[in-house]
Amino acid sequence: MVEGLKLYSEMEQLKQKLKLIENPLLRYVFGYQKNSNIQAKGARPQGQKVTHVVASTLTAGLLRSLLRDRLCREPCEEEEAEVQFHRDLPSAIGACYEGDTVIVCPGHYVVHGPFALADSIELEGYGSPDDVVIEQRGKGDTFVDCTGADVKISNIKFVQHDAVEGILIIHRGRTAVENCVLQCETTGVTVRTSAEFLMKTSDLYGAKGAGVEIYPGSTCTLSDSEIHHCKEGILIKDFLDEHYDLPRISMENNIIHNNEGYGVVLVKPTIFSDLQESAPGGAEDNKALKSQTSREAEAAERVDLEELIECAAAGRVGLGARPGLPEQVEGNCEIVSELVAASTQKGRMKKKRLSELGITQADDNLMSQEMFVRIVGNQFKWNGKGSFGTFLF
Repeated sequence: MVEGLKLYSEMEQLKQKLKLIENPLLRYVFGYQKNSNIQAKGARPQGQKVTHVVASTLTAGLLRSLLRDRLCREPCEEEEAEVQFHRDLPSAIGACYEGDTVIVCPGHYVVHGPFALADSIELEGYGSPDDVVIEQRGKGDTFVDCTGADVKISNIKFVQHDAVEGILIIHRGRTAVENCVLQCETTGVTVRTSAEFLMKTSDLYGAKGAGVEIYPGSTCTLSDSEIHHCKEGILIKDFLDEHYDLPRISMENNIIHNNEGYGVVLVKPTIFSDLQESAPGGAEDNKALKSQTSREAEAAERVDLEELIECAAAGRVGLGARPGLPEQVEGNCEIVSELVAASTQKGRMKKKRLSELGITQADDNLMSQEMFVRIVGNQFKWNGKGSFGTFLF
């Protein structure tokens, strides 16, 4: 019995995964991990670190300010520091090695396609985010791919257009974003399994999906930031496989507001709760879907009860024909049996279609779950469906 339930559980997990792969909506909402093929260069052979300056136009006054504020802050290193100048951001990123710093001077920079931060570098805007704007034009995938062990981004505004992936994806390693503005197109920031993301004093808005997507096994720390005018504020994904760890989420003094759906929503399959409820009684099919589908199933399973009772009394339903009875009665009973089978199948198909659509429900107890390490001083207001919710499929 125990082995049978175990095999049944494994089969249900495989069925859920197959449903996820076949359904484009669930494939987008839930998603699978994508491996990045970006390779880090590592440190330079001599071990030196270079500062890269990006400027479309470099004036004498701007150069003096850079020398005073950023390039020659320590007099002992003035003659030894190496500085390289670039007219565009992709060339500066392409020339980076482990430990380098990229300083982006004030201006509006346009990039076509994504760029990757594979090494531990610091990308810093020289000025406020409104002065340093990096805009992605043309259809492409991700705006910024992060795979470095320790990446820092600060004082930059990112503007995304016509993309099919998020504005920032952290595949692995640690990425810190401070004092930035993220104007999204599809989704915002995606934190993959085993990655760590820190966002401080930043503004994220405009995502047609979630502002921040958090995968199992990741770490996400949000502080003093705003997430607003997105489809969902923060979306937490729960995989089907049991070996994934819970994400670790810390939120402090954030404002999550004016999102179309929930401020924070958890996406998870219904399979495990269904199995727990149905295993002792052995009636898995009857308990898998409840109030959301009961009315539709009842309507689909109605048959001619009087005819069914008459046939049952005659012992015809499911028992085959008996000699000595009129052919008309026997034929009617066979028709009723076929109707019962057809209506039952139709009801099951309706249940399946409704379950594939997913069920979204409010969940005020969401923030009490173990995955939330620290929740202090946050504000959730003016979100379309409420502050917290759960998406079951």
